[in-house]
Amino acid sequence: MKKTAFLSALGLSLFLVACGNDKETATNVPNDAPTEQETGSNTTTNNNTTNAPFTFTHFDLSVDYADNKSYDVDYENENSVVEAKIEDDLNNNTVQGDSAMDQLLPIFENFTFDASTADEEIIDEVLKAFNLSTDYREFDLDVRFADGVEKEVKRQQ
Repeated sequence: MKKTAFLSALGLSLFLVACGNDKETATNVPNDAPTEQETGSNTTTNNNTTNAPFTFTHFDLSVDYADNKSYDVDYENENSVVEAKIEDDLNNNTVQGDSAMDQLLPIFENFTFDASTADEEIIDEVLKAFNLSTDYREFDLDVRFADGVEKEVKRQQ
């Protein structure tokens, strides 16, 4: 009986440790980065973007190329939990968490577009920032700015 209880407790502990270890979670995010807060049925944003290093809470990019290759970026800052991931099929490389934030932060800080920027300008700026080729098959970007405005940019070639 003691052996069964011990094994059950050990299994539960290992399960909880595995579930709590989200590799996409980043901790090296600027304190003044915009954060989306869920409060019951309402969503509010810490949108003091005057001094913020960038102006969005979500950045979801997918650029598809020939031969089923793609470049994907997922960034989300919700309830003070930041998740970041870069999946680069072009170079067979995936980074997440703090390693992804180390690469994303200088790129995000240099973005100049906002929700009113023309789609083509955003596409050009994003491709250049990530050093991606313009011969993509599909470009798909979803951004949620600190003021709650969402911008979706999609192009197929």
